[in-house]
Amino acid sequence: MPRAFLAVVLPAILGAVLASTAAPPASVGPQPDGAFLLPNGWRLTPAGKQIPLSTFPMAMALSPDGRYLLVLNGGCLPPTISVVDVAAERETARVPVEDAWMGITFNKAGDRVYVGGGSKPFVFEFSFSGGVLKPARRFAALRDPRPSDRVGDVALSLDGRFIYAANLFRNSLSVLNVLTGFLVGEAPTGRRPYRTAFAPDGKTFYVSHWADGTVGQYNVSEGGTSWTRLDTIAVGLHPTDLLYLEGANEPQENEPKFAARLLVACANTNSVSVVGISEGSQARLLGRISVAFSPLAPAGSTPSALALSPNRDRLLVAASDSNAVAVVDVSDYQSEIAGFLPAGWYPTAVRVVVDGRIFIANGRGSFPNPGAQERPAACLETGSLSIVPPPTDEQLAAYSRQVLRNSPYQDRGMAEPPPPAGIRHVIYIIKDGLSYDQTLGDMKEGKGDVSLAHFGEQVTPNHHKLAREFVLLDNFYVNGETSADGLHWSTAAIANDFVQKMWPSWLAGRLQAGDFERAEPAAFPPAGYLWTNALSAGLTLRNYGLWVENSQALTGVARVRDPALDLHTDKSFLGFNPDYPDQKRADEFLREFGEYARRGSLPGLILMRLANDRVAGTEAAKSSARALVADNDYALGRIVEAISHSLLWPQIAIFVLEASAAGPDHVDSHRSPALVISPYARRGFVDSTPYNTASVLRTIEWILGLRPMTQFDAGAAPMRNTFSPQPDPRPYQVEKPRVNLEERRSTAPAPSGGPLR
Repeated sequence: MPRAFLAVVLPAILGAVLASTAAPPASVGPQPDGAFLLPNGWRLTPAGKQIPLSTFPMAMALSPDGRYLLVLNGGCLPPTISVVDVAAERETARVPVEDAWMGITFNKAGDRVYVGGGSKPFVFEFSFSGGVLKPARRFAALRDPRPSDRVGDVALSLDGRFIYAANLFRNSLSVLNVLTGFLVGEAPTGRRPYRTAFAPDGKTFYVSHWADGTVGQYNVSEGGTSWTRLDTIAVGLHPTDLLYLEGANEPQENEPKFAARLLVACANTNSVSVVGISEGSQARLLGRISVAFSPLAPAGSTPSALALSPNRDRLLVAASDSNAVAVVDVSDYQSEIAGFLPAGWYPTAVRVVVDGRIFIANGRGSFPNPGAQERPAACLETGSLSIVPPPTDEQLAAYSRQVLRNSPYQDRGMAEPPPPAGIRHVIYIIKDGLSYDQTLGDMKEGKGDVSLAHFGEQVTPNHHKLAREFVLLDNFYVNGETSADGLHWSTAAIANDFVQKMWPSWLAGRLQAGDFERAEPAAFPPAGYLWTNALSAGLTLRNYGLWVENSQALTGVARVRDPALDLHTDKSFLGFNPDYPDQKRADEFLREFGEYARRGSLPGLILMRLANDRVAGTEAAKSSARALVADNDYALGRIVEAISHSLLWPQIAIFVLEASAAGPDHVDSHRSPALVISPYARRGFVDSTPYNTASVLRTIEWILGLRPMTQFDAGAAPMRNTFSPQPDPRPYQVEKPRVNLEERRSTAPAPSGGPLR
């Protein structure tokens, strides 16, 4: 962080931040000051003009004449390419494409566009003229395609003869002849090739290896159809976008001479790595440019896309999880942050046109989900395009102040006052899939819509009783959209850029390799998981059902996907499967808990996945949705009852949340039920503070003395308001099921609120 930025901008920002924290907003959505409060606690105030797009715009290409911008929409809805008239600042067309993921580029003439086919093993060619985009040819990118393949980035050789297509899960590049459309070669890269960038000589190119933390430097053969790897450069976790910036340095005595810099966005860090390239094409890591708001900030900025200003003296960095674009002075080798631009939610790409206007693709959105939908609630989240006039220095300073006001993270939040002294053990139960209104909308004590209570008190008597006897949280939001990213938010306080860019295709059925639970190397979060944090701090741990694979016969756990969890996992407690009742999971936990209670000892942190309330996407399950949710409710009630009747109860806090919220809610599609259960929990209390998934993680860390993992849990205040300084040790009495737990889908009545069965 440069001295000028720290000295001039930060004092004004800190004053504004402190002044703005007096009264928390009522709920997620538009705020009185014109901002939009996100479910994760961050505020949005995007600069410039906003143009609505389809789901998850993720890549952009500017036509060579600068007149048109193409935006690739690759989210939950069928993929499309938006054609944007740069001068008019409007979307003029939205053209379907069979599938697409990340890759889109123009040829030099600007009359052809090439798109990586995503789950389709092709590169799609489009003709382009006068702003009209039309499908042309499709080129086979693989000789032996597999269902798990994914064609991502596409880059043209500098002579325009060949297309280089990245095969994400094959760890290779394919070479296609532009003239004939034939596949002429394929060669290996590092793991998960993300972006390809050519040097001006046309012979050397670079590939970011998403899962390896490296960039490969390659040399093309004379024919252009094969290559050799010259070097592998360690740059930082999750290298994504690449920019080759020509220009020599002015070395001091005994310092090396460089002819160019390779700029690498490293998305699992807070920085852009700078690689010096010598005249002989030797590469050396020179340093890193931080795009975090503070030098003390933990991971979570997620720099994932890069662009240069027309005169190539300023670098624009899309910091996806900061909802901002960092502006960096790269006029010499001592790069400095000039400021930040406020973007929309999760910026994924940025381009600067010749007159200096900045175009920012924002991947996400947030809306109420008032009823049963024909598509998942996550598909309601359409992205946008921000168009920002070139800012003056004064405007950039004002934008920077706004960006920091939008973030709940502050350095002083890393140190908190001590928690209730009596709590020694935390039990963290992760469920999956219900919204607040869907479950607790019939509770008169909270802000609910009874018409949406598909699984009201008749189905979930224990959720209702627990919320009444302890704390009702009617303004709680999940950070995840689906179980794929929700489990990461619930255990790592972030879903990294791999997970964010993959789950929409998985949800839409266009991604077969949807392994988001640790077996995929690119899915690993920047600071590990809650259990990684706990084990490194020396805490004792027990795991029930997280990150496990069941045996085929559902007799036990066949594999634990994280070796760090393996020794701490109950292999008789099964992971998610809607055909295996939660009652059996409760039986197994209570068996072990009885042993702990008899010994008078308990691990410091207990993790549990109790996910049979996940009714969306489980049509193959034999049980009806009502039976699944009721089974889950009764299992939770039994677990709490046993714990509260034990001698260990005075030392325990139980946190229960959903990984995602797929059901209807009249406030926001992320609002969800959550429970805080403890002798120290406030009894019969309604807490309408806007909490979220990261708030629960921060509270667990607060109680157990753990450091936050990312800017999200670091920025979330502990849920102090839910606790009382004096314990109330009264135990909980379970409510028996009020619906038939053996009810099958074929015999279940349809709920009044929608088609869930």
